[in-house]
Amino acid sequence: MQNGADIKTVSSMLGHSDAGFTLRTYTHATTKGQETTAAKLGRLLSRHL
Repeated sequence: MQNGADIKTVSSMLGHSDAGFTLRTYTHATTKGQETTAAKLGRLLSRHL
């Protein structure tokens, strides 16, 4: 998922009944992920403010 895999597909392939379980079990915030998301959000907000 960290590399771009769709959560619904991963959840289904692992046999989980819902994507929420997969997210709670296998995803953790990473520093790089936080920085990337913050940069994207910053660019988005700067265009709309």
